Amino acid sequence: MTLDSFYPQPVSSQEGDYLPAGGIVEAPLQPFPVDFDRAPVRISPTPLPRSRNPGYRHLRAQESSVSATSKRSQLNKLALLLGAPNPPRLAMDEDARRLHPNQLFPYDFVHWEDLSSEVVDELLAHLRDLELAGATRNSYRALLRGVAKEAWKLQLMSHETFELIKSVSSIRYKKLPGGKAHPERVIRALLDVCDAKDDARSHRDGLMIALMATTGPRRAEVSGIQMSDIDFHTHEIRITGKGNKDRIIQVPGSVWDRLTVYVHRFRGDKPGALFTPIWNKRKNPDVVAKGLSTASINSRIDVIRKQAEGLTGITIAPHDLRRTFATDLFNAGMALRELQILLGHASMSTTETYVFDESSEYRAKAATINADRFAARKS
Repeated sequence: MTLDSFYPQPVSSQEGDYLPAGGIVEAPLQPFPVDFDRAPVRISPTPLPRSRNPGYRHLRAQESSVSATSKRSQLNKLALLLGAPNPPRLAMDEDARRLHPNQLFPYDFVHWEDLSSEVVDELLAHLRDLELAGATRNSYRALLRGVAKEAWKLQLMSHETFELIKSVSSIRYKKLPGGKAHPERVIRALLDVCDAKDDARSHRDGLMIALMATTGPRRAEVSGIQMSDIDFHTHEIRITGKGNKDRIIQVPGSVWDRLTVYVHRFRGDKPGALFTPIWNKRKNPDVVAKGLSTASINSRIDVIRKQAEGLTGITIAPHDLRRTFATDLFNAGMALRELQILLGHASMSTTETYVFDESSEYRAKAATINADRFAARKS
């Protein structure tokens, strides 16, 4: 069976080109009510050939596997909103993260060439009603524009319709930069939890946290580190960042010591990901080509935070470690241009948001001015 082949039996038992917008199976997002004479986007009872599927072609055009995975999740949610079926997951092997080559998705059943500016507007309005953040809704808008472009390139959509979809306005919003830099005691508390146990998982997690806090890679970059990326002579690691742009990070001595202990005692030097899964009740990592997922990195840091002393009420995201790295170096006197290169930012303005908070000085000044005003009167 090939990727373009059909299931032997239709996933939906209903006949015809149009299916009701009420959804066929339970979905994370409930299908939105359609104010049209018929479903605005056709849903096929059988999967459509991927070679002619604009949604699939847009996913294939992504340079980054992380971006493709994220967009696939969003595209599936949109497909479910439009009434597409949710095919069952096919088993591959014990590594549940690997996709079966014949796995089908909700987007496989959608005639994306039926999109129009009215449908895009309605979808975005529905996502607004679900209280999705402005940035998230803009990412859905960009996704739909990308799918429409593929439909136009396939000559399945008119240029006029494509231009109308492109004209759908982006969502205006202002949001403070997410995350924050943490003091050394917070990072130390996380590492103390890892250092208290002499097992593979603790050594792996300790190395991962220390590496993120002292070299500043993104979660996806950490997940993507392969043994072949590590230079054991120069103590450097090649990182593949956004847009498949490579950069080199220099591992500090104390962190390099953690790396050598983890590799020599637990992981071994087999080809594959540096940070590999460690299943419960196993002493050593299960060496695979694909590293820990970004969700797993989130989960591990949160588990460790809950076990750490003195961190009650403190939230720690993986990206906070990247901000901590940038802030520490900036406070030590490094120039913004130097930080931009180390962080792999395309724009200096992005780097500035990591280390600057223009309003903090104003808040402190206002608090000082009002420090002694309106105090409770002593009886």
